[in-house]
Amino acid sequence: MARNSFRTPRAFAAALIAGLLAVSGCGSGPIANAAGAQPMVVADAEARTRTLESWRDDVIYFVLTDRFHNGNRSNDKDVKPNDPHAYHGGDLDGVIQKLPYIKELGATAIWITPVNDNKDDALVNKYWGFHGYWTKDFDSVDEHLGDEAKFKQLVREAHAMGIKVVLDIVINHAGYDSPMAKDPKYHDWFHHNGNVQNWEDQGQLEYHDIHGLPDFNTENPEVIKFMEDTWSGWIKRANLDGFRIDTVKHVPMKFWSKFNATIKQRAPGNFLLLGEVLHGDAGYVGAYTKEGKFDSVFDFPMYFTMADVFARGQSMRKLGDRLKNDGAYGNPDLLAPFLDNHDVPRFLSTAGGDERKLRLALAFLLTMRGIPTIYYGTENGMKGAGEPENREDMKFGSNPSLTNYVRKLTSLRREHAPLRRGRMLEMWQDDEVYGFSRLGASKADTSEEVVVFLNNSGREERRHVPLRAESKLADGAVLVDQLNGSRVTVANRHLDIVLGPKEAKVFIVGQARQTTKPRKR
Repeated sequence: MARNSFRTPRAFAAALIAGLLAVSGCGSGPIANAAGAQPMVVADAEARTRTLESWRDDVIYFVLTDRFHNGNRSNDKDVKPNDPHAYHGGDLDGVIQKLPYIKELGATAIWITPVNDNKDDALVNKYWGFHGYWTKDFDSVDEHLGDEAKFKQLVREAHAMGIKVVLDIVINHAGYDSPMAKDPKYHDWFHHNGNVQNWEDQGQLEYHDIHGLPDFNTENPEVIKFMEDTWSGWIKRANLDGFRIDTVKHVPMKFWSKFNATIKQRAPGNFLLLGEVLHGDAGYVGAYTKEGKFDSVFDFPMYFTMADVFARGQSMRKLGDRLKNDGAYGNPDLLAPFLDNHDVPRFLSTAGGDERKLRLALAFLLTMRGIPTIYYGTENGMKGAGEPENREDMKFGSNPSLTNYVRKLTSLRREHAPLRRGRMLEMWQDDEVYGFSRLGASKADTSEEVVVFLNNSGREERRHVPLRAESKLADGAVLVDQLNGSRVTVANRHLDIVLGPKEAKVFIVGQARQTTKPRKR
């Protein structure tokens, strides 16, 4: 769900506030309380930290379910494929049918938009809740997507293919026309302070409504219990692997520290709590990983930096400057960096349609620290400057070359542990070129080193680069670029790097570029 803070809350609000009122998220109808949910296995803190590290091996693929694939025509109520604000027919069956595609792309986890039953009719006779953020019933699955049995089937089939499932959930608010919000019995379950007027006032962000969406009173113990029981109940019922939690900055930090601690007690040790804190300041975002006890947050500060650097052609030094802020986070290796999503412009639109820029940015995304997240269609070069253009129907097979490039990068990440688990050590930065080493999973691990260099300029660039003091590469070692096959030899503990315009190189010692040869029949 789109929220109103890019680098500052006011900057984003000024640009998109009118559109967000209509299309971002909401619901209506009776809400069943899952108060009888039983706690699940309790993992001690050390074991939980250990098992959460497995997420460093993952690549998350984000599916806006209604816009991905229509797998079942029988649930196509209100479907109008040519109306950008209406349902388009994508459903849980569609995601199930495309699991092989997601796996082949190299993703190991999927994040799907909320499945809970949403507002039945259109807001102001135009805007439908196809995105899932206008919750009507927190305890059932929306009929446009399928039912609870189908949702459980999706999780089972994904798990059978080695794919984790992260469910998008909404805690900050109920949907427009929510029966619960209208019921006098639940009056104290909601704030009644009117809409946010000042998007730079943290108190208003937390205690006021977002564009008229009923804002839960998350200080109320009954609301806290409802949320803890409802969402831990879904973990148990569907065997989920993680939550992507919407509109985190609009809920007080005190709630998150308690809610997340409870979920961690009730969920398996590797269950991921991934928060959306739409803000460009690392200190602001990072506080939710420390005080709020989120395992991970989307790396919005890096998102803005990558858009400036790769899409807008600004200095590569900004990457190094941004990475210096990693101490603001509880565990920067569990951050979720991304290039685009349903709330921000698609990267290729920001980049003026220049696919070279997208390829360079993807190379950085899939070789840097963190859990990379890919928005559906980015691998096909889909465009869309803002809502609803950034939420168009998936275009399968529209750009095979780019899709294969993404597969190559995810394959390299999967096959070479330092790209997933290694320390990220800067080797070079200037306005045009950035380079880094992914070196071992620890100081004691010297098994492999991967060296990545990126050229953001439109011309060939050459650099004479010293190795890091930590590097175990010996003089005479030959490094082979896994993307284009070029070679460089270590001499006097230096590398002579040559990069073409907008080119990325991923060097690995002594390994030629992998190619697929036709099988003999």
